Amino acid sequence: MRTRADELLEGAIDLHAHIHPQLLLNEPGRVLDHEWAKAARDAGMRGFAMKSHLWPTMGQARILSEMFPGIAAIGTITLNNNVGGLCPFTAESAVKLGARCIWMPTFSAANDIRVGAYAPRIAAAIEHPPPGEGLGVHGDDGKILPAIEAIMEIARDGDVIFSTGHFSAGEGVALARRAKEMGLTKFVFTHPLNKAVQASDAQMREVAELGYTIEHCALGMFPLWQSLAPGRIASAIRLLGAERCIMTTDGQMDFNPPPPEMLRMFIATMLQLGVDKEDIEWMVRRNPAKLAGLEG
Repeated sequence: MRTRADELLEGAIDLHAHIHPQLLLNEPGRVLDHEWAKAARDAGMRGFAMKSHLWPTMGQARILSEMFPGIAAIGTITLNNNVGGLCPFTAESAVKLGARCIWMPTFSAANDIRVGAYAPRIAAAIEHPPPGEGLGVHGDDGKILPAIEAIMEIARDGDVIFSTGHFSAGEGVALARRAKEMGLTKFVFTHPLNKAVQASDAQMREVAELGYTIEHCALGMFPLWQSLAPGRIASAIRLLGAERCIMTTDGQMDFNPPPPEMLRMFIATMLQLGVDKEDIEWMVRRNPAKLAGLEG
């Protein structure tokens, strides 16, 4: 049976798709990378950004794009401590090797450690804990760290996405303000409704009014997390405007459906909650294509 959600999935781009293995080596994924790409292509999707908390994904993305013509696998890097943390050299090298998105730290973010989001799972799974006490946005002088500003310049000059990762909501807003001053155009407030970030409506609205993009992930709505009511996302979309939002999955794990189906379910859920078809097109097609450099 084919539904409106299936139709809207065609041409969609998921800008937050975890690869396998990526979360923890002892946690099974739902699909292998090539299965992800084939399922996305079979569903008529246009592409997906391959995110890993642990390692750059440009190599896998290039291979999958060549193996599966018609689907754009997009390479990214997440600046956790295992790849150098807030290191401009790491960011620049990744962009030169094809990364289209630079994620700020996730398990290495001081905020993630403080709220017990993802860092405890990493610490419990490995013998040697990640170095340092966690990375933040501001130095002792209260200003944004020069290394982060350098990374923002790299994203601006490379025309790639700068995503806020698991920094706190306040840190994300501070970065958005500075990004605007620096002329950075592709800025994404990473899952601000996620329990790792917990942004207020006012904080999301400020970032949106700066001309930047607010990400809404399907993962938080699924039963294991029991943290985010679908109606909360629908109300945020209405508050901010679909032109300033994207819908992604943040999915991969065995307790989720395969990611293309997860995105289809997300679309169907928003339709059921009264979000307009045209608004969903903005959030799964137009906005992601612009951010990924896939317009036209």
